[in-house]
This record gives sequence, C-alpha cells and structure tokens, in this order.
Amino acid sequence: MIEKNYSISGDGFLTIAHISDLHNKDGRQAIESMRNRKPDIIVITGDLVLRRRPTDDMLIVQSEKNVLPFLSECAQIAPTYMSLGNHEVMLNQDDFELIAQTGVELLDNRFVKTDKYVIGGLTSAYVSRYRRELAEMEAWEKAAEGTRAGRYHIPKPFWRPRMQETDYAWLDTFVKVPRYRILLSHHPEYWCMEEPMLINRNIDLVLSGHAHGGQFRLFGQGFFAPGQGWFPKYTSGIHRGKYGRMIISKGMANTVRVAPRLFNPTEVVYIEVVRGEL
Repeated sequence: MIEKNYSISGDGFLTIAHISDLHNKDGRQAIESMRNRKPDIIVITGDLVLRRRPTDDMLIVQSEKNVLPFLSECAQIAPTYMSLGNHEVMLNQDDFELIAQTGVELLDNRFVKTDKYVIGGLTSAYVSRYRRELAEMEAWEKAAEGTRAGRYHIPKPFWRPRMQETDYAWLDTFVKVPRYRILLSHHPEYWCMEEPMLINRNIDLVLSGHAHGGQFRLFGQGFFAPGQGWFPKYTSGIHRGKYGRMIISKGMANTVRVAPRLFNPTEVVYIEVVRGEL
C-alpha cells in the first residue's frame, strides 16, 4: 500500500483521507497511515464490503469481519463519511443501522452541511436499480399474498446500470449550497461518459474509486475497468472540469481473482484543499 498525495485549490484548508474498494480486506495498514497523518475528514467511496449476496442469515456487514471494525477505527480518527458502491447493492436497513452505530455518516443519496463544506453521497446505480426491482417484486408478492423468505431478496439479474438510473435529482439542491462542495461517487464513469454527467455540475470535488487502477498498469495506463472497458480513461489520478475536479482512488483491494493487480499498488489517497490557485 502507498500513500498518494494531491493538493488542490479551494475555499480554506481541509485535509481529506480517501478510501475506496476495501472489499472486506484487513484495513489496519490504512488505519495506521491515517492515525499518523491525522486528516480532518475521512471519506469512503463505496465497495467497503466484498459479498453482494449473503451466504447465511447474518447481515452482510456482520458476516464480513473487517467491515464494522474498520469503520469504527475510522470514526475514532476523524469525522467519516461513506457512500454506497455496487458491492453494497444488497445492504438493507439493518445493515445501515449497524454502520451508523460505528459513528460513520452514511450518505445514501443525500448531503450534510458543516461550517467549512457540504458533502454528499451519490449511491451507485446498481443499488438504485436493485431497490426499484425489489419494490416491484414485493408489490407483486403482496398482491399474490406471497411471503418473502429470509432477510434478503434477490431480484432478477441485471448488468451495468447507468448514471441515468441513479437517484440524482437531489444534486440540483446540493450544487446550490454556498459552501465547498464534495461529492462521493463510487463510479468514475459518471464524471463525463454520458448524461447527466457530473462534470457539468457545479461541484468542487468529486471522489471516486471502482476502477481498481485499471487492474494492470503500464506507462501510467490501466488496461481494464468495469463500466469503461479496455484501456479506460478514468482509473486514477486527478481530472479537471469546468467547475471542479475528480480524484480517483486505485482502491485498497482486488476482487478480480483471474486478473491480479500488476504494477498497481493499493493506496490511501490524501487531498489537501488549500486557499488560492494551484
């Protein structure tokens, strides 16, 4: 694991630690790094869990042994905010309550304001689509006087939901808040691959992950990313737009068993927002 550092211009001074794609990995190395660096806030941009489906009747966040301890440690270091990625697709309200008990603020298509900044979390389209399909199935079961079995319900399979399928209407209010605006958005392809693109919205800083740095990296280029395909553009680093910037984390783990990460170390990203132009 490495520490990746960025400095960007903004309204005042703020140090952000950015974690993405932990996938239930042992996060002690990242915790030690953050304890030493003492960021003002910690943000987790999705895919904290590994399993999309439970294997028993336990809550997903309970069954994955590193998830809740990692969140609790983060919350003890600094105010911590989390958004939902595609691997959180099947978390339910009971999971969310356990996350809240760690002290972490879950931003599920909503934002919160502080004196220095406003921070929001755009939930993955995978989650939004799952919720809509689940509601349709529950309505059908109710009409048919059926019953649900188990804590989770698995709808029909789906593949690659798009930005249009997110619940993004709240962003219209978010971009009007007169503070430094930070958006946690797991998918970097939401930045400028198709409407409604985040690059066209008045957001100072978008933080993303998901791409795992492109899996293999040679000469600064990643080879593959979900949602972008081969030789993707948005896998790491800083990307500038008309209104603000997007910074992508390469993430903390690998979930592609047949394609290990090569020349692509995991990372904790640190961002210093400083007054003035950079």
